[in-house]
Amino acid sequence: MKFWFGKKEEPESAPPAAVPPRAEPPVTAPAAAPAPAAPAVAPHPAPPPLQPDVPNAERPVSPPLEPATTLIRPQPNQKVLYYQLMNGLYDAVLILDQNGHIVDCNTRVTPVLAYNRDEMWDMPVADVIKGIGPQIFQQMKDALYNNHQVLINAKCTRKDGTTFQGEVGVCLMHLTRGENLVFTIRNVEKRMAEAMRKAREQLQGTQSTPPPAPRAVLKAVSHPAK
Repeated sequence: MKFWFGKKEEPESAPPAAVPPRAEPPVTAPAAAPAPAAPAVAPHPAPPPLQPDVPNAERPVSPPLEPATTLIRPQPNQKVLYYQLMNGLYDAVLILDQNGHIVDCNTRVTPVLAYNRDEMWDMPVADVIKGIGPQIFQQMKDALYNNHQVLINAKCTRKDGTTFQGEVGVCLMHLTRGENLVFTIRNVEKRMAEAMRKAREQLQGTQSTPPPAPRAVLKAVSHPAK
């Protein structure tokens, strides 16, 4: 058995291939510390789509509210509304049936005619307005079929028997089961007295003023040649 001590000769090999230089990684700034997490917020609903014919500034940002369905507007009592309208008028109002009898009135009949509502029930209108008999009443009804209203000047009688000059408007309505004639009475004595006073003053002023002196009118007369 033989042992060999010494450096072992290795067989010759090809030179190692050139190794390219290693690229250095780019230098970057140190990463910033992460920001604290924001509290969780519920996302807002998306706005409604904008219409092309409406300016953006006029469109609402939030969706429109739904219409309320629980609120109901109360219906007015027709009878209460009827009396509120009648009692709010300045003239005395008389509601007549087809026979010319009073079936209802407003509160103005008390200062105008001195009657109350109960006293005027079923009273013939001839007791209040002189000359409105059955024949005249029927003629007024016939005239109202062709015209909307009738206006007359008549003598009206109060409860104590005194009279005044009244302006009476008449129209045809359907307030009860049948046709009704509605009379509105206004006292025009003060207005007529004021008109008569102005007419009397104007007449007196005309009589006190002397008539103007006649003017001399000169006319050129051509004389015939001599």
